[in-house]
Amino acid sequence: MTNFLFHGLALCLVFLLGSLACSEGYEEARTTASKVPPNNSFKILILGDSLTEGYGILEKEAYPNLLEGKLNQELTPQTETTYQVINGGITGATSSGGVSRIDWFLQAQPDFLILALGGNDGLRGVPVSETKENLSKILATAAKHQIPALLAGMKIPPNYGLTYTSEFAQMYQDLAEHHHIPRIPFLLEGVGGDPKFNLPDRIHPNPAGHKIIAETVYQSLARQLKTIP
Repeated sequence: MTNFLFHGLALCLVFLLGSLACSEGYEEARTTASKVPPNNSFKILILGDSLTEGYGILEKEAYPNLLEGKLNQELTPQTETTYQVINGGITGATSSGGVSRIDWFLQAQPDFLILALGGNDGLRGVPVSETKENLSKILATAAKHQIPALLAGMKIPPNYGLTYTSEFAQMYQDLAEHHHIPRIPFLLEGVGGDPKFNLPDRIHPNPAGHKIIAETVYQSLARQLKTIP
């Protein structure tokens, strides 16, 4: 698995996913061209935040790495394709950050996009319309480059009221329908809120939680990959 993230030594700020995060621009600048994967595999970019990066656990324990292994073990014999997952997760990332980074990540020439952003927006109370517009821009950019996509939905606690929480959850369904793409209803299904599957901060999944996430993503992703020539 390719991880586009180098951890800088710059002063970090506390983000609302309970993490220490360096600025997205700094992280992006620290990444080198040597991290771009070779052109001998089907490349899947997961554009996400700390949940995707694997905050608080080893890189090999994060769901993108587990997903890559599962794809090559279970799907490769059926499709005769080798899969490479690009971990585009950055702690503290927001939808606006995703808009600013998508063109840069596309230099890796991914064949498929999994969009897993929006959680930090929801925890900060960013207007749903703004988050929706940003995610839509990312999906439109992928479509412009003829890159099929899968949208990973998120849910948030009712800190900003039930109306906001409901509109936030509905946003992912609306985006999937508008862009005619499949959707994972909830990336953290079976993991979110369960202390057995989360770190002590009760926010970020532990290795056991990432195994469940990898399975959740695999079930949706495999169906799509089987339809790609």
